[in-house]
Amino acid sequence: MKFKGICVIYIGGFGGIGQKCIEELLKEEIGHMFLFDVVANDEYLDKFQKEFSNSKIEFVPVDMSKVETIENAYKIVMDKIGHIDIVINGSGILNERLIDLTVAVNLTGVIHSNLIALNHMSKANGGLGGIIVNIASVAGLEPMAIAAVYSATKSAVISFSKTMANPCYYEHTGVSFITICPGSTTTNIIRDLSLKSTFPQYYEEIKETMENHSKQSPEKLAKAFVRILEIADNGTLWTVIGGKFEKVDE
Repeated sequence: MKFKGICVIYIGGFGGIGQKCIEELLKEEIGHMFLFDVVANDEYLDKFQKEFSNSKIEFVPVDMSKVETIENAYKIVMDKIGHIDIVINGSGILNERLIDLTVAVNLTGVIHSNLIALNHMSKANGGLGGIIVNIASVAGLEPMAIAAVYSATKSAVISFSKTMANPCYYEHTGVSFITICPGSTTTNIIRDLSLKSTFPQYYEEIKETMENHSKQSPEKLAKAFVRILEIADNGTLWTVIGGKFEKVDE
């Protein structure tokens, strides 16, 4: 996959992982980058626009728990550009106290985003084809007792992505689906886990299950992320643990 000049949508672009992944992609001379998120981070948006002045970088508001805002965000892109090359579904929350919101953002919103993007990108509808990337988690492969709801949503995203990558669909749409599962990464999502875990009263007893995993920086994850996009085939599933990426053979 070559990135120069293409149109990319990154959902959750102002998150800890999103910021670094966007930086790595912009280094590849992306033509047009749309950052979808709940609110703008003007500091980072200004930074991106100054450092990568050859790329057109825009913020589009979206609430992944509300399908109408997802539809409107994609409409804005299509009205401006007329096509989409890559969509990266990178939004996510981890807070076991907020069950409905967690499912809405991590799963339901991702499903809506996939289907809406596919409708615009599909060759069957006059689109150019492309790639949809769903960022899940290693917790979707090996569920974490510390975050049962979060793990369940990520497992479901992996299953959904695998189904969407069916060769029959790809033949008609020209859109490939790739799933990337980051391991433990030092971002705000893992802050205050003792309060956000499934059973806070048992947190101290099981927290070592998190501590045993090798943590990686968002920067290392982002570099691996771009390399995966360069080589990944439709339907493939990848992990990024400790900054190293590996294809998962199912």
